[in-house]
Amino acid sequence: MHQDIRKQLEIASRGQLKIFDGNMVADLTKLGFSMEELYRFVAPRRTLSRRISNGESLTLQENDSALRVVRVMELAEKVLGERERAQRWLRKPNRAIGDVVPLDLLESESGAVLIEQALHQIDHGIYA
Repeated sequence: MHQDIRKQLEIASRGQLKIFDGNMVADLTKLGFSMEELYRFVAPRRTLSRRISNGESLTLQENDSALRVVRVMELAEKVLGERERAQRWLRKPNRAIGDVVPLDLLESESGAVLIEQALHQIDHGIYA
């Protein structure tokens, strides 16, 4: 019998993988992201609004997107020392990534990897 991927993820992570519902996504604004940004990074406005109003769980892809936003923000805070500084860094063009604004890359996992690489360079004292 084939298990649902959510169940497999829950088992594999020992329940530590966060599964978001609509209301929990709205809480991501506490990390300094606007709802407009969350519509861009997690799910379109109508979809996310419906999930929030109905308290629905996100799809696996939407959940992955929400986790990506949290993961990048937590790393930025750790490396830069405070949330406000991390938010400023995410919103300014960055030489290490071709003068692209890091936040603009957060729509994809590949972009998140580039952001994380730039943050790891900062953490190790390597400034481009």
